[in-house]
Amino acid sequence: MGWRGYIDDDRKAVFFWSQKAACTTLFRVLADNMAEPPEKKKHFHTESVPYWRCRPKIDDEGYRAVILVRHPTLRAISAYFNKFVIYRGKPLKRRADLESFSQDLHDRYVARTGADPQANTMTFEDYLDTVEALMANRPRPGHPVNGHWDTQAPEALIRDPDFGYDNIVRVEHFARDMRGVGRALGLKVKPKRENPTEVSGHGSYLGAVPAREVAEYPFGYADFLSARTLEQIARIYAIDFEAFGYDPDPRRPGGPLAPKPAGLGDRLKALLGR
Repeated sequence: MGWRGYIDDDRKAVFFWSQKAACTTLFRVLADNMAEPPEKKKHFHTESVPYWRCRPKIDDEGYRAVILVRHPTLRAISAYFNKFVIYRGKPLKRRADLESFSQDLHDRYVARTGADPQANTMTFEDYLDTVEALMANRPRPGHPVNGHWDTQAPEALIRDPDFGYDNIVRVEHFARDMRGVGRALGLKVKPKRENPTEVSGHGSYLGAVPAREVAEYPFGYADFLSARTLEQIARIYAIDFEAFGYDPDPRRPGGPLAPKPAGLGDRLKALLGR
């Protein structure tokens, strides 16, 4: 998450990243520019440090602050897809199918609702309720929770008048934004999206369907959007929307789910069809 940063001393830059925001793609770009690339992406996880340990590099040594971000609404839905619905092609039916950190969130859901502790019945609405409760009960203000559910940046950092990101790389414009960073830092950028969440779309609202049943549908991001979920996501990730300029509803003009403007071919067909 953007609560941690990878310090690149060779290029005098700090790369802040978050789970479910194309961090694997970022790591691939960084690895491709190393004389001796690490064998596993885990290197970037283990070598990243909390944001407050990055500040001296940025504030005192002039390192460039770069953050990779994603539309918070799509990121939240993607986290639910990948951690509670289907993982590596396998539908997640029971608690035992979940990764350990997902089991922790599942257990919080069970404790709140009294649901079957072994069945993976958490709906997307339940997921948002559970994440919101988790974040409202941090051990102390500013204490991070699991990076898959947390905000993409700590509020303390965003509110600090002495701090600002030099580059914001948006996943939706990764190639364009990362090339700009590449020019500034001498990075060769050949972006290839790693581990994308493959979705199609069902056309009906699936936000109230238990996770273990969602995989039976050709689900897509829009199938989890409602007035309720959009309002709740806007509340949970308010600091991300504010800091990075996203509109909570990704279907609005300029958003990643906005209808594409008609191309020349479409306009010609419309004219000829009159």
